[in-house]
Amino acid sequence: MAVTDRMELKTQKKEAALTVNELLYLIFFGVMLFSKGMGWYDGMRPYQLCLLIGMGCLGLKLILTKYTPWQLLVAAVFGVLGVLSWRCSAEKGMLTCVMMLIGMKDVRIKKVFQVGAVVWSSVFLYRILAFLIGWDKGILLVHKKLGAFIFRWSMGYPHPNVFHISYVILLAFLFYLLQQKGKKLFGWIVAALVGNVLIFIYSVSFTGFLLTGIYLMLVLYFELRSQFTKPEKALVQCVLPAGLAFSLLAPLLPEGNRFYEVMNKLMNTRLRLSKYFLTQEKITLFGQQFQLADKDLNMDNSYVFALMTYGAVVFVLLMIAYFFTIRNLIKENRRKELAITLGFLIAGISEPFLFNTSFKNVSLIFVGSYLLNDANPIRRQNIAWIGICTLGDRSLPKNAPAEKLEEKLLLGLKRIGAAAGEKKYLIAALTCVCAVIGGTAFGLTAQMPKEYLVPKSICDYSLQEVYYLDEEAVAKERANGSEVLYYMGEEIPMFRFSGVTVTVEWMRGMIGAAILTGAVGALLGTGIAEILEKGRKKSGQYE
Repeated sequence: MAVTDRMELKTQKKEAALTVNELLYLIFFGVMLFSKGMGWYDGMRPYQLCLLIGMGCLGLKLILTKYTPWQLLVAAVFGVLGVLSWRCSAEKGMLTCVMMLIGMKDVRIKKVFQVGAVVWSSVFLYRILAFLIGWDKGILLVHKKLGAFIFRWSMGYPHPNVFHISYVILLAFLFYLLQQKGKKLFGWIVAALVGNVLIFIYSVSFTGFLLTGIYLMLVLYFELRSQFTKPEKALVQCVLPAGLAFSLLAPLLPEGNRFYEVMNKLMNTRLRLSKYFLTQEKITLFGQQFQLADKDLNMDNSYVFALMTYGAVVFVLLMIAYFFTIRNLIKENRRKELAITLGFLIAGISEPFLFNTSFKNVSLIFVGSYLLNDANPIRRQNIAWIGICTLGDRSLPKNAPAEKLEEKLLLGLKRIGAAAGEKKYLIAALTCVCAVIGGTAFGLTAQMPKEYLVPKSICDYSLQEVYYLDEEAVAKERANGSEVLYYMGEEIPMFRFSGVTVTVEWMRGMIGAAILTGAVGALLGTGIAEILEKGRKKSGQYE
């Protein structure tokens, strides 16, 4: 078995040998993704360092890449427009989106998603672990949801909604690489839905919960449909135009219109916010900066944000590129790519992550690959290559230490996976038992505070009494059984929360303890399975 595995790995390596160009792009993509996965943003020194490293690798990659006239035109136009939008708007969002797009020349999508899956799953799990064991609680918001004031945790991300959207990004990476079909795929979808519920318990993001469900529904639907009918193709192609029409025209309906009022309420006043920018601000060609006196004015709609912030030129070109990318995906029956692209385009109606600096819009990878690798509108033979040098096309040296380490790691993971598969019921039992023990122990022994005090600035508006606490008062509150969170000084007003707020935190504590102890049980079960496998191999019972 080991020999066969090595032969398979060598065959895969021969087919998947990295070039210098691919390596540079993967470093760019991995570094930028890591920075956003850690919750860093523009202005923070770690993010600026990652941006410098990433852009340096991408810049070198662009120099070493050779292009046809069409490819060079695409890269140059989008590159120039990305820089122009940055200079005019002072926002780096479109610039980073354009860099993700134009760097896809001669880069395989699967390689990008492999790097994305490793990086994003690692930082996502780290963020959850850091929260559960108390290393980093991240940003806290207190909003009135489901009739009560509930804590919304961001797990180290800039906002609880961002935390939930990050889960959708993780699923996109994993389901793209997943090779399961039929019942096994359905099982993975069910597991992802359970994860969606667990994430929602902490984020309380209704939009994130709904968008995750939409993406998984698309995954399931496209799995059930081996080929599209003509009506289905037309409907899929209409998703982007319909999203654009709703985003840009629905906010222009007069207030009082029944459709407008219902949708505005369902979308938490997002239509009214879009209306302000579409009617009170001008649309420019190459972008603009906004000087807003009201900090609550923001654009959660990705399309409105891109049009108003970066200008009409790059926005229109990007939408055209998306339209033809979708048409090509339909033509080639690439259903995994369609599920991600359509899911993200739908999400953009209520979330701003498509075209800001979040670096989460991985559907741009498909757009870049189509424009720079698949599209060929210039039908001429023997088109001359344009490029400074051909170094970028060179494959990396074989039998490098990193390659040997990768082979050993893959063989080890495959062996452990096979052992775990044979003992899946043992692992499942240990996981469940440990989770129940951990959750029950927390529920019975946890000493919860009788109430929480948090700054008014992170809460929904409330008419309840405001408190000002100095250091001595804070110590007294804690001694009396209350918990003071995010204390910022005696001049900062604070609110008190008790009752449902405390009960929800107690329930979350039980769930968190169950997750941690369940993970320990799963690791323990996997270890036992590996030991049993080695024992059978030594006794000659393993073939």
